[in-house]
Amino acid sequence: MSKLLEEIIKGRKVFFITPDKTLFPQSYLEEYLSLGFECYFVDSDIFLPIEIKVDIILSVFKDSILYFNIDAPIQHTSWTKIIKDMQEKYPEALFGVMYAKRQSQDERHNIEHQFLYTMELKCGCIQLEYQKKNNFSLISQVLFANQATGRRKNVRAVCSNSCTIQLTTEKKQVIQCSLTDISISHFSFVMPVDEVTIAPYEKIENIAFIIRGLRFRSDAVLFMTRPVESGMLYVFAFESKKGQAGLDQSNKEMLIPKIYEIMNENCGQLLNRLFSTAIRKHGDTSEAIEDLKKSIEE
Repeated sequence: MSKLLEEIIKGRKVFFITPDKTLFPQSYLEEYLSLGFECYFVDSDIFLPIEIKVDIILSVFKDSILYFNIDAPIQHTSWTKIIKDMQEKYPEALFGVMYAKRQSQDERHNIEHQFLYTMELKCGCIQLEYQKKNNFSLISQVLFANQATGRRKNVRAVCSNSCTIQLTTEKKQVIQCSLTDISISHFSFVMPVDEVTIAPYEKIENIAFIIRGLRFRSDAVLFMTRPVESGMLYVFAFESKKGQAGLDQSNKEMLIPKIYEIMNENCGQLLNRLFSTAIRKHGDTSEAIEDLKKSIEE
């Protein structure tokens, strides 16, 4: 479990805090995954103040970008105060704000002056259009400009027993096992040392995948191997039927929603666990973070 938690926490993530889903639907997040952006929505609720949720997110996901929807109503505080408090507590954190298009240019300039020049937010102000179809490219451009992909070109989903493969090597060895992780470019699995023999850069055709009930086949080339605690890690790169790097387009379109489903569940379960602990402790985040640290260290 500790390794799973470590992998879920790794990598740059973008959290949209209390987003306006009429202007920014959650379906966009799946599409951003194909561009290399790992994005999540965090909604408000009556059980835990949003500022405590933000505190937990920044305590756990150190390499993250947060965008606050400053049009969302909040009780007993203001977005300006929440962001200022988080800037003081996490001076290296990356923040931006989103808001619906303003009719008045003066109002827009006032918002930009407050958050860009007075508060010096590093990730800018995004003014969303009333027609949500225009917001996909608007947001993606801002994410690209702020290097929201981090160090990884493609986002990896940490797998469970619901993700399996079956393949036959050149030496006619049949391998059937669970995947360690999968992205739209690579996948990996672990086997006991010396149990199988796969030559460096060996191409294996017609590998059968089952990813959360999705079945498809693809070719792949052994990209690298690395010894790990439980055996040998094999990392493969997908190859299309035309011999090009990556998945065939039809497989890619089917796989992206499944990858996002896995990622969203992994991250969501972790956050819900932390939020639940904070609720039990009446808003105290310290015990939630300590509980997580113990789980990783075990």
